[in-house]
Amino acid sequence: MPKLPQPVIEVAWRQKGETGRIHYRALRADGSQRRLIAREGEGLYELLDQHLLAIGYTGPASAAEENTEH
Repeated sequence: MPKLPQPVIEVAWRQKGETGRIHYRALRADGSQRRLIAREGEGLYELLDQHLLAIGYTGPASAAEENTEH
């Protein structure tokens, strides 16, 4: 089984006041970035939610912090 040389998901966050969605930025093989959304009920949402909770992240504290996440 091939191992990916670098992480694919670079950052994940929640938008202020939004529930059931986790935004994340993924890296393409060519190094470009793509912003995507995982929705509640999807396997990736559950995985990202667990990782965010493990680091103590529950959502942006302010609109200013939200704008620095991506």
